[in-house]
Amino acid sequence: MKNDKFEAYYTKQLALDEDEWCRLMDMCKEPLPSTFRISGSRETAAVLTSVMQNTYIPHLSSVVFEDQLIPPPIPLPWYPNGLAWQFNVPKKALRKSPEFKKFHSFLVFETEVGNTTRQEAVSMLPPLFLDVDPHHIVLDMCAAPGSKTSQLLESLHSSQSLLESCVPPGLLIANDSDYKRTHLLIHQSARLPSPALLVTNLDASIFPTLSLPSKGTADSSGRKASSSPLLFDRILCDVPCSGDGTIRKNIGIWKKWNPMDGNGLHGYVSSLVDTFRRIEAYLFSSLQLRILQRAMRMLRHGGRIVYSTCSLNPVENEAVVAEALRTVPGFELVDVSESFPSLIRHPGLSKWHPTTGRDLKYFDTYEDYIASLPGGKGTARLVRSHWPPSEELGLERCIRIYPHLQDTGGFFIAVLRSIASPKYGSMTPSGMCAQIKHPREGKRAANEVADVSEVKKARLDGDDDVLMVAATEISENRQTVPADPIPAETAPAKKQKQKETGTGDNGFKEMPYTFISANDPTVESCLQFSLTSDFPTSNLLVRNPEGEPARSLYLTNNLVRAVLSKNDYRRMRVMTAGTKIFTRQEGGFGRAGADGGEEVVEKVPRFRLLSEGLPVVLPYIIPESIVDTDLPALRRLLETYYPLLSGFDEAFQRDLGAKPLGSHVVRFKEGVIDGASLTHDLVLPIWKSSSSISLMIDKKAKSALSLRVFFEDLTAAGRQGAAWKQQKDNLNENVASETPIPDASTPDLGYEGLEPKDGDKEDGGV
Repeated sequence: MKNDKFEAYYTKQLALDEDEWCRLMDMCKEPLPSTFRISGSRETAAVLTSVMQNTYIPHLSSVVFEDQLIPPPIPLPWYPNGLAWQFNVPKKALRKSPEFKKFHSFLVFETEVGNTTRQEAVSMLPPLFLDVDPHHIVLDMCAAPGSKTSQLLESLHSSQSLLESCVPPGLLIANDSDYKRTHLLIHQSARLPSPALLVTNLDASIFPTLSLPSKGTADSSGRKASSSPLLFDRILCDVPCSGDGTIRKNIGIWKKWNPMDGNGLHGYVSSLVDTFRRIEAYLFSSLQLRILQRAMRMLRHGGRIVYSTCSLNPVENEAVVAEALRTVPGFELVDVSESFPSLIRHPGLSKWHPTTGRDLKYFDTYEDYIASLPGGKGTARLVRSHWPPSEELGLERCIRIYPHLQDTGGFFIAVLRSIASPKYGSMTPSGMCAQIKHPREGKRAANEVADVSEVKKARLDGDDDVLMVAATEISENRQTVPADPIPAETAPAKKQKQKETGTGDNGFKEMPYTFISANDPTVESCLQFSLTSDFPTSNLLVRNPEGEPARSLYLTNNLVRAVLSKNDYRRMRVMTAGTKIFTRQEGGFGRAGADGGEEVVEKVPRFRLLSEGLPVVLPYIIPESIVDTDLPALRRLLETYYPLLSGFDEAFQRDLGAKPLGSHVVRFKEGVIDGASLTHDLVLPIWKSSSSISLMIDKKAKSALSLRVFFEDLTAAGRQGAAWKQQKDNLNENVASETPIPDASTPDLGYEGLEPKDGDKEDGGV
């Protein structure tokens, strides 16, 4: 693996001594270790950390595989509370070593149910430096696929108060411009269900100004304003970048890298024409810069922005930060050198050397570059901001993470703080002229091809997919970004052809968000779950076409409700809001009658409490309505889909038997029995039918719970999967021993029909 241009370019930019440069390059050619983060609620995180330290690590500390000692997982020293881990184990050992195989199964199940998240180590840093508290209003501008978003949600839910940890007072808007990737974002963030979450599908560089209902304040004329702009306390700008910091896992970078990737993202030429008071601006401006500038204009006074990339290129990093500080006054870089002292880092660069082409030609200053052009300034493709700023901006306060420092990928982080209140509506045509410092004289000829290569957005979260973004898409938008885009509640729709709807909503097809009345029959049905009087019924919403019966109910907090009620959800392009807590139950209302039909024993509420909604609803459930039981009952519910109530102990039969049919909450008390251990009380939803009960959690969640508590998969799906795997191994052994010669008459030795069918959540018993 070698790229001469990559090495020549970064030797000049990073200015490392020879020994450190060699260590950096050697590490870039090594595989990246696997890292994961224990996520979920504070209580779940504590349990899993204890399981890791007391159960798995002791068994993995002396594993020898193929005469080689395999190192166990180790916690990342800089991550708070030991919740992030790293291990460097060959894939063959994970598959063949019994100890690591069991550990791998544990991780897979916990990841599927959202209790652990596979995430590259450096990708965990931006949310930590953002320093989010439960009351903050937060915006994640480029959020997909969502690993950082889940970290931000965990911070919102980190209050010591039970109620605020379940329903935080703050707000997180997770945005991504790619419609398909927003669904991945929703799936990832659903691992920690939150009534404080909104997911939007907008171009971050022109994110609209949202409104909140006014608190009775008066405007300059003395009239009471009906709304006020929504300002954010924290904004994360993890922007699209060339991604060369991911070179350890994206080996294609060795072959394809060239310096024009970073140049194209930073920004190319601009042209300004003023004819009869009409200004046409053609800005080949940096997507990265425009996103950061937009964030700076939406930040509350004293708020914090984290700008980050997975690139080593100063043109995408320090140069963008410097230009943003120069063009948007009232900000400073925060010195975070004392934060996370175990994290090894380099300071940001104050000097760098941009190249003007693929041939790595350098000029010390922008003026030298312009002087070298035969056509002068009118033919320039780079702008002044590619070069280091002349003024002192404190760029050394930025953070650079190099792969060799702690066996990670490469990363860049800058923390900015607002020291002045944002101003609105100040971007007039004359203001636009003032901001465009380096206009290009004349337009590019039609046959002139800009030296812009394909630009990549390399995401560090999840599996190693790389989103390809053509640099030409940046120029084709040709949008001038005002200081204050038109508010979402009043923005006129664009005039365009709408063949299907004609609504001018750019084809946005999501269902509406309708808050329902507290005396709605659906709400009254759900209130039969023994909820306290302070349950926020006014924050319940449904998402279904008008006139159709509600299938699910979602709960939001007050801020999400205020944003949705004051802004048009279509122009915000809201993909999801709040968290689903109740859903309609379609079965399990009685036993079969003599004629084969269902004999309805009693009237049953048609809605049940979802397992993902339980943590949010739990603070409002009357404690006396929760049924207590023990570990043997949990074991029986894991082993059998619909166990008969008569098979449980007398106390549980008595307490649950006195309850009506329908959805209930059971608390499994902490304890130890036959090697199994519950270190804290576990609260789960069940469905009671006429003679049986069912644990209402997903099959994968059941397997993960079984492995965590009983250290084996006791579930029916787990037993079926083990039997299928055993049959498959036996068939493979027979095939290997017989070694038949394949011909047209040799049967296909596939395993169709043996694989376990993993359906959706169970729907109740009989």
